[in-house]
Amino acid sequence: MQKMQGRVLDDRYQIGPLLGAGGMGTVWEALDMRLERQVAIKVVNTSAVGRDPQAGQRFAREAKLLAGLSSPYIVTVHDVGEAEFDGSTVLYLVMERLPGRSLDQVLAEEIPPLGEVARWGEKICRALAVAHDAGVVHRDLKPGNVMVESDGLARVLDFGIAAVLAESTDHARLTSTGVVIGTPAYMSPEQVEGGTVDARSDLYAFGCVLYALATGRPPFHGASLYQLLRQQMESDPPPPSELRPELPAEWDELIMTLLAKDPDDRPDSASEVAERLRELAILAVDLPAEPVEEALAYQPTRVDPRAVLLSSCPRPGGGRLPLATGQRLLLDDVLPGAETFIIGLDWQDPEDMEPEDAPEVDASALILDEDGQVLSDGHFIFYNNLDPGDESVQLAAEEPGEGEEEGTREARITVRLPELDERAVTVRFALSVHDAEARGHDLSHARALHIRLLDPAGDTELLCYGFPVGPVHCTGLTLGELTLGEDGWGFHAISRGYAGGLGEIAETHGVNVRGDADGDGEADEADEDAESLQEA
Repeated sequence: MQKMQGRVLDDRYQIGPLLGAGGMGTVWEALDMRLERQVAIKVVNTSAVGRDPQAGQRFAREAKLLAGLSSPYIVTVHDVGEAEFDGSTVLYLVMERLPGRSLDQVLAEEIPPLGEVARWGEKICRALAVAHDAGVVHRDLKPGNVMVESDGLARVLDFGIAAVLAESTDHARLTSTGVVIGTPAYMSPEQVEGGTVDARSDLYAFGCVLYALATGRPPFHGASLYQLLRQQMESDPPPPSELRPELPAEWDELIMTLLAKDPDDRPDSASEVAERLRELAILAVDLPAEPVEEALAYQPTRVDPRAVLLSSCPRPGGGRLPLATGQRLLLDDVLPGAETFIIGLDWQDPEDMEPEDAPEVDASALILDEDGQVLSDGHFIFYNNLDPGDESVQLAAEEPGEGEEEGTREARITVRLPELDERAVTVRFALSVHDAEARGHDLSHARALHIRLLDPAGDTELLCYGFPVGPVHCTGLTLGELTLGEDGWGFHAISRGYAGGLGEIAETHGVNVRGDADGDGEADEADEDAESLQEA
């Protein structure tokens, strides 16, 4: 399918870059040459429908049903068809090209504020209600099938596509070889068991989506597909408030009801859920981060909903120093006169995995200029480059945390401010999962991720910021940074997720990850480091 770019489909659609790929097919940007507009084209994998002669007819039927759904929260369908491509027949669906991000992209970057979750959730349920009233069941609702535009409008994609696959005469062969019709982390128990799938199955999937948006991870995750499917059928997840303590009880009640194993115990309709979310959106208060001046004096009653304040160090004069995402605190206010600090990055292995099966998480640091780019490749500090050569920033390998519970891992990075290059204005700190794709890991498999600012001896914690669990669909995460301003160096609590892990973090900040750093065509140490980054 990678050969499609640049080709013309059905003498009308000029295929552009790949937008996404999944188990059911690929999505491409394209130009409708007849109407001169940009569109998105979903091409269904021929392997998914096998030799089923009725697949094309059912695909066209589902597309016509979808085209007849009138809702601002459902993507518009323009065309559907079959076409010959390299000697085989492909099924395709032409949709409007939506600007914005999918919810899985949102989750890779942040745990969204509760008010946004409620508003997006209401729109998703309004879309489901229209589809269900028309007899259309989605069957594969998940974060990747919901787009959020810049104005906050949520739009649902791919209604009915899974139905074509589920009805395929090759369905038994597909499932017997390990291909699952649907997305396991968001599948209802009855769908896992091959039972009757109806509107209530979509509500269960929506409960999984809502759980992920509220906590940063789906309700279930396992080391294998078998474990995950067994959990969907037999296990109850922890209430969302156990992962996000400030979550009101009404959210726990709604989400856990949506996740009922028996379809009869779920809400009666998507419209009912939409109304409950509308009320929760009105009640949700997304407080901004406390101003630094007030944060020094008062203990807040609530922290920013995208992060959880886990601990802080007692300060002279009483009280504790709170830290919420987005805040920047001057180092001279935290520890006057200090020029050396230690950054501690720690995390815990998942409880349901053996140590040898747990994700391998690495710490790194980037020394950046005013444009947010590394001063040089040597100023990217990671497991193959522990020091830029001037001892300004030094990484020590992670070790089991002393005095911590079993399964806790820690890495420490020493920063000596006077030794930093005069061009340096930021030192950014990150965690990433090594060999994530091959092992099927992301940061949602790691718990209790912290970044701690420690005194020069590393004995006293000055500040702490973190997540109760890592973000799903994300294999790299920046957690915080030291920044130089007109008022001096400060610590900034800020996070961003990266689906591409360490390699994407490096490339985003200007590190050469393609090799041949000297431009001479010969391999050198920089090439070897670049290769290790690409593998990571």
